[in-house]
Amino acid sequence: MTLARDMDIFLLRLGASRKPRWMLSLRLFLLTPGFQFVFWLRLQRKVGAIPLAGPVLRRILWYGTRVCFASDVDTQARLGSGLYMPHPFGIVIGAGVRIGENVAILQRVTLGRAGLDHVYPVIGNGVEIGAGASILGAIHIGDGARIGANSVVLKDVPAGAIAVGAPARVILRAATG
Repeated sequence: MTLARDMDIFLLRLGASRKPRWMLSLRLFLLTPGFQFVFWLRLQRKVGAIPLAGPVLRRILWYGTRVCFASDVDTQARLGSGLYMPHPFGIVIGAGVRIGENVAILQRVTLGRAGLDHVYPVIGNGVEIGAGASILGAIHIGDGARIGANSVVLKDVPAGAIAVGAPARVILRAATG
């Protein structure tokens, strides 16, 4: 289940392991805005699948989530499991964006189209996107890549690379082993 994977990632990143699982889960639902945001995004998708009333209810949930968190994640964006958004404020994700699994997105991130083209970025698995970063256009961010804070990414970033600056330049990580 996608929400369970999201919960596992939040608990892992919070370093919470000594308390009983039910207590940690309660903490996530009641006291962790990032998890609450991800929960509402997942709920929107489930509600949207209800025949007839689903699309209307989904739109209502989308609007409430948008107002509550000052973020706009389009209902058509595809979000992989293990999504980690610890500070879910000011995030904008466009309709055609596809996000892989175990991705971390910090506050004020924009993932969307560039210009009039209706082509959106594809984010690979295990990507970390720093605060204030913008990833725009028909580009691909490879698995395990890292995007620096306030970077403006307009070109593909290969797997395992780091992109920093505005416009972003790609730094390939040295192989370790």
